Amino acid sequence: MNKLLLFFLLFFCLAAVASAQNFELRGRVLDTLQKGISGINVRIYVENDSLSTGTDKDGFFSFRSMQRGNLRLIVSSLGYKTFERHIAYTGDEPIYELPPIMLHTKTKRLQEVTVKAPVSMRVAKDTVEYNASAYQVGEQDRLEDLLRQLPGVSIDASGNVTAMGESMTKLRVNGKDFFTNNLKDFLKQLPAGIIAKLQVIDDYGDQANFTGIKVGRPQKMLNLVIKDGQSKGVFGSNEVSASTQGLWSAGLQGNVWLDVHQLSAYANQNNNRTAEGRQSSTSAGANYRYSDDRINYYSNYGYNALKRKGESETYIESVTSQGALFNRMKQSNSNDNQGHQIQLNLQSRGSKDFWSLQVSGQINTGSSEYRNISKQTGVIVQDLDNHIQGDSENKTGNLSFSWSRNMNKQGRSLSVNLSGSAQGGTEESYIQDQLRFYDQHTGSFLKDSVNIRLLHEKKELTNLGFTAKYVEPLNDHATETTKRSIDLGYSLSLRDDQQHRETHVKQEELLMRIDSLTNDYSSLFNTQQLDVSYRVTSATLQYSMGFSLLPAFMRTNDQKQDEKLDYHTLNVLPVVSLRYAPSLKNSIQLDYAGTVSPPASDQLMPLRDIRNLQQITVGNPDLKPSKNHRVNVNLSRVEPTKGQTYSLAFYGSFVQDQVTSNILLLPDTLGTLRQETHYVNVDGSYNLGVNYDMTLPFAKFYQFRWATQWSTNHTVNYLDGIKGANKTHYFSQNLSVSFNKEKFQSTLNFNYYATKSTAGVNSVLQNRITTWEMSGNARWTISPWLIAGVDGNYRINKGYSIPIKNPILVNGFMELYLTKRKELSVQLQAYDLLDQQQAVALMVSSNAVTQRSFNRIGRYALLTVKYNLSRFGGK
Repeated sequence: MNKLLLFFLLFFCLAAVASAQNFELRGRVLDTLQKGISGINVRIYVENDSLSTGTDKDGFFSFRSMQRGNLRLIVSSLGYKTFERHIAYTGDEPIYELPPIMLHTKTKRLQEVTVKAPVSMRVAKDTVEYNASAYQVGEQDRLEDLLRQLPGVSIDASGNVTAMGESMTKLRVNGKDFFTNNLKDFLKQLPAGIIAKLQVIDDYGDQANFTGIKVGRPQKMLNLVIKDGQSKGVFGSNEVSASTQGLWSAGLQGNVWLDVHQLSAYANQNNNRTAEGRQSSTSAGANYRYSDDRINYYSNYGYNALKRKGESETYIESVTSQGALFNRMKQSNSNDNQGHQIQLNLQSRGSKDFWSLQVSGQINTGSSEYRNISKQTGVIVQDLDNHIQGDSENKTGNLSFSWSRNMNKQGRSLSVNLSGSAQGGTEESYIQDQLRFYDQHTGSFLKDSVNIRLLHEKKELTNLGFTAKYVEPLNDHATETTKRSIDLGYSLSLRDDQQHRETHVKQEELLMRIDSLTNDYSSLFNTQQLDVSYRVTSATLQYSMGFSLLPAFMRTNDQKQDEKLDYHTLNVLPVVSLRYAPSLKNSIQLDYAGTVSPPASDQLMPLRDIRNLQQITVGNPDLKPSKNHRVNVNLSRVEPTKGQTYSLAFYGSFVQDQVTSNILLLPDTLGTLRQETHYVNVDGSYNLGVNYDMTLPFAKFYQFRWATQWSTNHTVNYLDGIKGANKTHYFSQNLSVSFNKEKFQSTLNFNYYATKSTAGVNSVLQNRITTWEMSGNARWTISPWLIAGVDGNYRINKGYSIPIKNPILVNGFMELYLTKRKELSVQLQAYDLLDQQQAVALMVSSNAVTQRSFNRIGRYALLTVKYNLSRFGGK
């Protein structure tokens, strides 16, 4: 009996030792978008034995009771490259968690197989994916040529990209950061032929992707999936151009991409035109990025210099408490600015921890000269010749650190963010005014006044921020399909603004300091925010509901008068975020955001700003912070089989204690009037709007797009202390039809814009501006060596008070390739063939409607010699 008992004791001891030597192996399989992939086969080999399992719906897998020692892990699935790793684990922990495993798509080129009508679109959660092979791509086409064909995606004349009606600026390649990450930088650089798929993603940020907590309104991001074997290359361009109007440019851009290593450098110099005149610029810089599954490092240096000269004409109609005021101005300006900037980013991503460190700084110096000759009529009759020369210097530094940790219990996480910035600058202005006064009723000359002033300003702005967020799961996130959590957040924000301004007036060749125009002023604004919300996430519904407690403190300090004012406020705001996706095709997003913001420093400083004697402003130290409330509702639908996209967005905002203008008419010593703008807090301002965007491909090569926008803005202001409002209604209709084949692409656009504004108290100023616009463009690949294109635009403008044309702008180009690889080409471009030379702009603000016209550079031709290097996949 004793021997039998001894046997069992020995057996259990050996079993306990063996159990202590076993461990659990855990891991997760992700795609290039950092999202878990379900149904992936995972096999582990131990000596002569093997075990296999599959990933769950979130990409997780585990093997229990594994023996320590040498293991071989193989992860495979159809359509993905096989992943293999050798593991030697001898640690003491009962659980060993592998770093995330990223699978890349695998493509195989089949010989003598023709695939017709490939599926052009696929919809997944938070992602719309386009198959590049389903669209017409020419040999020399770039990323922008491919993007223009995608349903729901558009690019304007300035290269700004929108997707489903929302702005898209961020770029990634194969799920990784790519050089500058700025989509606009690579529209003309990346060849369309290396792209397998394009994915438009609702991106919530790197921290949210790591923790899985996706709350709030996402930003649109473009991810490019590159064809197999093309994830390295050398690309860039070198070009020189000259024109008949004395315009010229020279530029060099080079990029080396070796998958995880990315190095680029650029240098450009040009002398070109702007809407107001001419500008010459010089820029140079370099950046390096290392990016793999765990580490992301980025550094950048840039230099830029800009010289600009321009002229414009402006007409302003204003409403006052005693009648209308009209101002016609001729303006000329010149600027000479240069700056240096540097940026360093470091990011690490492990199985449980994520952290990011960013450091940046920049120095900008500049000089400017501005002249404004204006003639006022109406309730004030005077002429002003305002001449300002200035020099400025600004320095800025930024530092931010982010850290997140996923706890052992799935769904539990902690995130912390620290940020700080410091900005300082000085400005010296030499101001000379010649002012002529006239009698309002008779128009007779009263007085001529010349004022010469020297203005010195020094500004310092410091911002500090801290944010912490803790998430506690309320159920088992590993097994439950509907996940519930409590989110707790705390944030602290501190803004310290210091401003010093001195004014000297020149009298009889002597500069005298004017105490009434001199001040040393500071403001301190501090907010804290405590968030408590309940969050639910399921396959079709995600919502977060709770409240925010926002105590705020503001102190203003007028050191000259030795006066301090303190203001305290406590706000309770709701937290609401909802996303409902009953199917992959349809989704509804609703978000509410409430913020508290301080008045601007110039609005607080109790000092008369007389840089422009016709636009004098005076700050108010008694201003309160404003409370801003914003609601957005976005509805979208995608029909991937038909290539159709629909988006509808409603938005609205209203402001409590908004800082608004109180425009006063004050008598001067001659019995005439002068206008001054003071600031007060007021309720009642709001903004409402709706956007609709629809894309419908038809007849194989055609695509129809219809976009509508309507908005109404109600801004409360005061005229001589009497409450009034400026109401602006805006409406636009945009219709376009595009045709895309490999050798010929064209687009025809019809646009209508209408703006109606009403402002006033005792008298009412009304203005209605309408524009009909017809435009089109075409691009024809005549032969493999020759490409030609043309674009035109005709506008019919009505309602402007300034003399303007209804311009017809026509441009054209031809490009001839000179080498076998088509890397060297010569291009001839002709601009404004009908020599129209004019552009117009409209702005509605406060109690005024401003109309501006610009004299463009007229007809000219531009000859460009380009060398484009584009070699990928070792070719």
